[in-house]
Amino acid sequence: MQLKFKALDYTANDTFEESEYEYKGSLEAGWEILRNGKPYLQVGPGYNLFKTKACGVCSTDIDRRFLPHPLPQIIGHEVVAESVGEGTPKQYVIEINDTFEARGDDVQDAFCKEGIPTHSPERKVLGIDRLPGGFGPYILAPKNAAILADGLHSKVAVLMEPFAAALQAIIASPPKDGDSVAVLGPRRLGSLILSALKAHKQSSKSNFRITAITRHDHLVELSKKMGAEETVDLRSVDADDLKDKFDIVYDTTSTPSGFLSALQFAKREVHLKTTNGQVMGGLSHLTELVVDELSLLPATVENLDFHWPRESRQNKTVFLFPSIAEKWKAILPKHFDVFTGTASEAWDILNSKVFAGHVPRFDLVIVGSPDEIGSAIRPFPGKEDSLVRPRSAILVDTEIERLWSEEATVSLNFFKAGKMIRSSRCGDFHYAIKLLKENTDVAKSLETNMISHNYNFANLPDAYNKAKETSSVKVVVNFD
Repeated sequence: MQLKFKALDYTANDTFEESEYEYKGSLEAGWEILRNGKPYLQVGPGYNLFKTKACGVCSTDIDRRFLPHPLPQIIGHEVVAESVGEGTPKQYVIEINDTFEARGDDVQDAFCKEGIPTHSPERKVLGIDRLPGGFGPYILAPKNAAILADGLHSKVAVLMEPFAAALQAIIASPPKDGDSVAVLGPRRLGSLILSALKAHKQSSKSNFRITAITRHDHLVELSKKMGAEETVDLRSVDADDLKDKFDIVYDTTSTPSGFLSALQFAKREVHLKTTNGQVMGGLSHLTELVVDELSLLPATVENLDFHWPRESRQNKTVFLFPSIAEKWKAILPKHFDVFTGTASEAWDILNSKVFAGHVPRFDLVIVGSPDEIGSAIRPFPGKEDSLVRPRSAILVDTEIERLWSEEATVSLNFFKAGKMIRSSRCGDFHYAIKLLKENTDVAKSLETNMISHNYNFANLPDAYNKAKETSSVKVVVNFD
């Protein structure tokens, strides 16, 4: 098959420019992608061609120029698309991670074999890393990443990627019976977390209370429609009165001030869902923490058993940074393989025969300072690899207070109180669709309330700029 079309590329100076694309290939043979007549990307077998119907504008799109991936690119990853060449077109939603598993490859890497394919270093990401995205009229998607979305209204289908991501936060940080939980910053992603909490509560028949915390009139009203049982307007409430009020705070503000508020309001846990690349609470690389779905936990013997709620694996390897190495070598149970040293020495260990055939990451890392936290998450500038396994944890020992700067005092006190920071990224579309079909009231609320603005593909720059405004919730670009 051969196809030519024009699309708007997003550039590093936060503008769009028109380019001509050409796709040549097939599912069986692979595809060659040309951009303005020159080779852009070559992919192997396992990709189907789809016609884009709609694509939502995400906060990641707005901040795309700050991500460590090449530009220009057709961005957009919240995609509803139609099949091409199947007779009667069918509606699909597209998972964004391009992995061995998504393509149906027989050969898989250690990340796929250990159940974390979306964290494989070889993956591409639709509309974010190399693979052209949903703000073009056609996309190539791995065959297993296209999920049939029959029975869902198109206004719900276009929200599937961010709704599944919101639901992932609930899977990673599920409320307990009797909990009081809060969503801080209930705008586009926060509103979806409210909906995910409501759907989870109804399907699991759990008993917890959902609160939205905001400072905008239109978001107070939207929060009530999306699942909040109570709203808190920070313009009329003293923030000190919210100290330790909520068992879990889901922070979707993407601001340093919002993060500090979340640390203050949380009694047990902050779930960090989105960040902006800045140092927050004296902690660096929190954006990458979210990308890797890592957790920051107080360093206790009990937390050595940490794993995600739906995982059953056992932690076996642990790396100790210098500040706390001697203390923890004497504490760790005998079944752990213990390694110590600098970040560079840790990396040499991970690339040695000790980890041959396994995910080259430690199951746990124990640190004693903010600098060591940053080094555990991203030890080397320009290299997008952590020392700790995705979806695992960095345990934070707070005994040596002099290692914590004044700016980091709030984080120090947070961990000293036994509290934790969790994070999450992409979600399971199949489970998200199942939950929405079980909870038709939630699906109807999404259909009715979430999309604040619609634009035609020809007006993509206007849609992008509208999404930057606080008055918008979800902006959608349509191709009909």
